[in-house]
Amino acid sequence: MKPLKALIILGHGSKAPEALEEMRDLAAKLQATMPDATVIPSFLSLSNPSLPEAIDQAAQAGSEEIHVLPLFFFSGKHVLEDIPRLIAAAQAKHPGMKLVLREAAGRHPDFLAFLAQAGGFGG
Repeated sequence: MKPLKALIILGHGSKAPEALEEMRDLAAKLQATMPDATVIPSFLSLSNPSLPEAIDQAAQAGSEEIHVLPLFFFSGKHVLEDIPRLIAAAQAKHPGMKLVLREAAGRHPDFLAFLAQAGGFGG
């Protein structure tokens, strides 16, 4: 039996209800494409669930491997310091779980193609 996996998509967070709804909608759409995993939206600040809460939620659901994808374009302080610190604390809390911090979305090799297409160029 393969381990239960979860993907936590991590946004900055917002007080705007529309932004939070967009994130939850994104997670639901992603979940529909990934039936073998649990997809959980989370936020770094201003909104819930926080990253630690989302990791706890995945653990309680039985996930043995959790990937955290920061939906950030650039490697600023949050990506370089804050998120790794939260991941390290969660790993200490859940020592038997495999926690994988993915690179920020903006560093993905296909990101340039996405930007070109979103900007109206490319197929």
